[in-house]
Amino acid sequence: MARGLIGTIELMVAVVLAARVTLLGVDNLARGQTAIGAVFLGLAAALLVIEWVAPSPTDIPGAIAGWARSALPGGKPPDSGDED
Repeated sequence: MARGLIGTIELMVAVVLAARVTLLGVDNLARGQTAIGAVFLGLAAALLVIEWVAPSPTDIPGAIAGWARSALPGGKPPDSGDED
């Protein structure tokens, strides 16, 4: 999936935030607070996964249009690959 300029900036912001949360988790692990450290590491991983997988607000109208097109009689899903 190709990312545009805005998508790349959004990903970099998520990486910076996840890095700070990861450092907090590693610090807690080093202090012996394994449960809290694991929670922070999980939150950092979830932040990156959600940023990578979740659609952006600009993708939602296109997804709705594709769904509506395939729901119409005779409509084909946009990724069907069939040529008329």
